[in-house]
Amino acid sequence: LIGLGEIAYKSTGKLFQETQHARMVAGVDPVEDVARSYEETYGISCSTALEDVLTHPKVEAVIVSTPHFLHVPMGIEAAKAGKHVIVEKPMATTLEDADALIAACKEAGVLCSSKEAGVRYQASTMKAKELIAAGAIGDVMSIQIHGASNKPTSYWTGGYTGRVRTTWRMSKKESGGGILVMNYIYDIHRILYMTGLDVKRVFAEYDTFNTDTDVEDFITVTLRFSNGALGTLTAGSCAPGARKSGIRGTASRGNRIFGTAGQIVFEGKELLVYTDRDVEGLEKGAWTTLSLENNKGNAYVDYIDRFALAAMEGRPADVPGEEGRKTLEVLEAAYRSGEIHQPVLLPM
Repeated sequence: LIGLGEIAYKSTGKLFQETQHARMVAGVDPVEDVARSYEETYGISCSTALEDVLTHPKVEAVIVSTPHFLHVPMGIEAAKAGKHVIVEKPMATTLEDADALIAACKEAGVLCSSKEAGVRYQASTMKAKELIAAGAIGDVMSIQIHGASNKPTSYWTGGYTGRVRTTWRMSKKESGGGILVMNYIYDIHRILYMTGLDVKRVFAEYDTFNTDTDVEDFITVTLRFSNGALGTLTAGSCAPGARKSGIRGTASRGNRIFGTAGQIVFEGKELLVYTDRDVEGLEKGAWTTLSLENNKGNAYVDYIDRFALAAMEGRPADVPGEEGRKTLEVLEAAYRSGEIHQPVLLPM
């Protein structure tokens, strides 16, 4: 593990306690007390020198969990050392950097993947993709993504755990952006995956209203998809009254897909599905509630295990780096649109 801060500590380390085909061997973080605390918590050898991980004889792959602007340089170093590479989301802070990482991994003959792809293995994502492919809601007409939170001031310098003191989240150059890239990259990735659609045009407006940072704390995005479908995203990180369970009267975040023959609504552990068609397991002309196991953790265990199996079997990753780049391109288009106050066409 390269970078032993918030995500590595509260999430990735726990995932490896469940993986069947991969295990943690070593970790590195430039902050000595962070490296020591990770070693004490997870029982692996941790260092402050990247070389210790890249030359470790038992390390075959790395997960890069550094601040966003370091994903690509650290990933390229690992690729040159012959290690397969997973980078935390976002894959990079620019498309040029994403291309550089993909190219470096190809040149080194190692796998490359971006970790937001784990959302593909959530039960709700897989079921929705299955229903859309089966024609349960007809042709996709519109997609809605919404959410709001109220991140505390301490988040920007210490995350939610406060283990590491840093300011990279506050910097547009170092983070790549605010609420969109920090949190809603997952929603964009899974919408593209579930529907099989590409985004062709983006218009966005964003601003920093209530946070002392360089990055946006509220954003609205309008999307036009390859089949002509419309999309909207509204997200904020500075909404008074918001909490983990959401703003009163609404879910904290959610997705809804409208089709010519029905709808799919993501509601916590459940999918709410309406269809006008005869579909096995659904009531025609009515709403059906599908209760699905909330396997958010297991989804990322599956992601890591599938990546490990691909590496061991000498085949391409299930979700290659190009998919992470595809997601990043939509985010980059939104940020560009907000800068010039004009629609942006994809590919950029």
